[in-house]
Amino acid sequence: MHLWDGSRKPRSTTCQQPLILLLVAALLAGQEASGQEFVRRTQEAGLATVARTNGVALADYDRDGDLDVYFVVQDSYKASDPRTWNRLFANRGDGTFSDVTTTAGLAGRNATTTANPNGMGNKMGAAWGDYDNDSWPDLLLTHYGPNQLFHNNGDGTFTEVTSQAGISTRRNQLTGSALWFDYDRDGDLDLYLSIYAEFFAQPNDRSNRLYENLGEGRFLNVSTASGTADAGATWTTVALDANNDGHLDLYLANDFGPNKLYLNNGDKTFQERTADFGLEDEFHGMGLTIADCDGNGYFDLYLTNITQSAGLPETNPLFLNTGQNRFINGAPAAGVALAGWGWGTEFFDLENDGDEDLAVVTGNFQPDFANVIFRNLAEQGTLLFENIAPALGMDDSTVARAVAIFDYDNDGDSDLLISNFFESPYLYQNTRPHGNWLAIKLTGTISNRDGFGAVVEVVANGVAHRKLHHGAHFLSQSIRPLHFGLGSAPQAERITVTWPSGHRDEIGAVPANQSIRIREQSGLVSSVSRPAESPATMPGALRLLGNHPNPFRGTTNFRFALAGPGEVELKIFNVQGQVVQEIRASYSSGGEKSLAWNGRQTAVASSGIYFYILTLRSTGVSVVGKTFLVK
Repeated sequence: MHLWDGSRKPRSTTCQQPLILLLVAALLAGQEASGQEFVRRTQEAGLATVARTNGVALADYDRDGDLDVYFVVQDSYKASDPRTWNRLFANRGDGTFSDVTTTAGLAGRNATTTANPNGMGNKMGAAWGDYDNDSWPDLLLTHYGPNQLFHNNGDGTFTEVTSQAGISTRRNQLTGSALWFDYDRDGDLDLYLSIYAEFFAQPNDRSNRLYENLGEGRFLNVSTASGTADAGATWTTVALDANNDGHLDLYLANDFGPNKLYLNNGDKTFQERTADFGLEDEFHGMGLTIADCDGNGYFDLYLTNITQSAGLPETNPLFLNTGQNRFINGAPAAGVALAGWGWGTEFFDLENDGDEDLAVVTGNFQPDFANVIFRNLAEQGTLLFENIAPALGMDDSTVARAVAIFDYDNDGDSDLLISNFFESPYLYQNTRPHGNWLAIKLTGTISNRDGFGAVVEVVANGVAHRKLHHGAHFLSQSIRPLHFGLGSAPQAERITVTWPSGHRDEIGAVPANQSIRIREQSGLVSSVSRPAESPATMPGALRLLGNHPNPFRGTTNFRFALAGPGEVELKIFNVQGQVVQEIRASYSSGGEKSLAWNGRQTAVASSGIYFYILTLRSTGVSVVGKTFLVK
């Protein structure tokens, strides 16, 4: 490759300026539809017929290979008003969904019709879990009033089995989230209910409930005996192994009071050890998410509170796990302490570069807070995040509640589905350039069938990436594949699954860009490849693959593909249509290429939007794009 870099003063020739101004106008005019890297697809996907939702949860309820979507509508159920029905949308596999609520029998009939006094609606959350290990996902719904358990019949329909199962809550109790996990490691899923409040009762009972799965579709309330009947106003509970002893512990996000960590003693009892582990927080705990965001091999916790402005004591902690029975709050240094009035939150890999980015959805009852997407700046060699939601077009201030992240269009990257309290949900398609990836589905045999509680480690390019399979977030629990971004790695060199039973499966090299299934004791049992087409064989002489990172500080790389040898010219313009940088390069072969631009070292470039034109000089073919420089 021969490279020429022409830094220059801003200039625009008489022939260039009209072209660039037209380009700028076209890009700005189409910004909502195509200029931004996350495009709203709610209407096209067929999800705009539901509104006013709390929880949203994902599972392949019909076992056809695609993730289906369940929304919990906040309004009290009325048989004559379909707007009040919860909705199950079956994934057609072509980027669209069909409403199968009536056929499935999952409209969600809450028994208490008196309005919930805290204003959060009468129907709250949804948690998928295969409690009877028959391979068909079952569904637990949380309400203001008695909750509901539905058994999946395996034919597209569900049967309510709440009473037969022995699961009960009182008429005026408000349950937040539900959690399926195997607390006693006996191979089936137990159930933990986060009770937020009981209204109109003296004394009131808001103690959480742990139901042990006895098999044969029956559960036993062991809350008091196990020591887990916490009486805080619990919104969300997650299960993780905080002390690395092989047993799942519980961490509770409590509103208006201290959060709690309950360590699993391994004998069906728990002990409260919050302070010992450095996990205290006494504010307005709502959402929780888990990831190894600093890459030290231990799972960290991020908690959403009400963080309205800097200088106030209430922030969102990022509890970093040291692996020594101690967590340290790294949120201020990492830049994630403030995220408005937070509810649902989830770690995910925005661009398949192998690190953990972070989504937070926000809103009280007025559209005063914008949703947040924190991009992990791991390439800078430290744990630091920046909010890039405005640049992505995702800083909506609609009152949101929950978020579910999955590859809805099967293109190998993560798309976002946001549940909105007053409006229809927002489904955002991720069109951002991304790296290689691997999706891993788990099937337990000794362990619970969903594999909840399993730890999966993928080694790619010599770097280990670990994820905990649990699916639990604010007002939701999903059964979905674990999605690993591999960056430029063409394969995973090794995959290790540590199951809740203690069994370990280890698999050798697996090519990237496919979905695989791993069965406990059997290893890799199936794979579905979706390899990207080789750029060298793509039709057309020049194809733009986007620039990364975007937004960027310092240097960004413009990626493109050539059909064969050639010389390219990259011109970068400011919004006035003036050229701030020209770069030329010659290539002796086709394939994927990249050109780097250091915006900080370009004296005339300031923070803001820049447009670029990449031209193949031999043919005059050009492609255009947009980037955002942060100085």
